[in-house]
Amino acid sequence: MDEQLRLLIALQELDSTIISTKLKIGSMPAKVSSIENSIKGIQEAHERAKQQHVSLDKKRRDKESAAADIEGRIKKLKERTSEIKTNKEYQAHLKEIEKADKELRATEDNLLSIMDLLERTTKALKTEEDVIAEEKAKKDAIKREIDKDALRHEAELKRLKEDRKKLSEKIEVDIYDQYMVILNTGRGIAVTEAKKEICQGCNLHIPPQLFVEVKGNNKIIHCPHCKRILYYVRSESP
Repeated sequence: MDEQLRLLIALQELDSTIISTKLKIGSMPAKVSSIENSIKGIQEAHERAKQQHVSLDKKRRDKESAAADIEGRIKKLKERTSEIKTNKEYQAHLKEIEKADKELRATEDNLLSIMDLLERTTKALKTEEDVIAEEKAKKDAIKREIDKDALRHEAELKRLKEDRKKLSEKIEVDIYDQYMVILNTGRGIAVTEAKKEICQGCNLHIPPQLFVEVKGNNKIIHCPHCKRILYYVRSESP
C-alpha cells in the first residue's frame, strides 16, 4: 500500500475517534443539566406541597380560634339567661344559643376535616422527603460518574491530539492540505473505503476502471463524486 495513503487512513481513524470523543464531551453538560433539572423539579413539587401544608395549618389555627370565639359567645349567652325577664325574650335568647351551638358544631366538623387532611399531608410530605433524599443520592452518584467520564474523555482527547500531531507530521504538506479541505467539506470523513464499486462516503458508483486502480492501493485516488480519498480493503481468502 502507498505509504501516504496508509498514513491518511490512520489519520482518518484518529480524526473519527477525536470527533466521537468531542461529541461525548459536548453531551456531558446536557446530561448533568438534565439530572439537575430532574432534582429541581422534584424539589419544586415538594415545596408546593409544603406551602399547601402551611396553608392548611393556618386554616386549622383560624378554625380553632373561631371555635374558641363561638364557645366564648355561647358562654356569655348562657350567663345572661338569668337576667331575661319575659318569655318572649327567653325564647329569642334560646334560639340565639341554639344558632351559636350549630355554628360551633359546623366549625368543629370543619376543623376535624382540616386536621385529618393535615395529618395525611404531613405523612405524604415525610414520604416525599424520603423519596427526594433517595433520588438526590442516585442523581448525585450518576453526576459523579458523568464527571469522571468527562475527565477520562478529556484525557483521551489530549492523547489523541498528540498522536494526531505526530502522525500528521509524516504526511506530505500538499496531501495533508487536501485531506483537511475534504475533511471539512465531507462532514468529518475525508478517507473512505471503496467496496463493490461503491464509494462508502457518498454511496455512489465508481467507474470500473477507476475501481481497479483503487484496488491497487498504490496511489491517492479521489471519488469522482464526493472527492473523498478512496482505499480498498482486501478480504482474506477462506
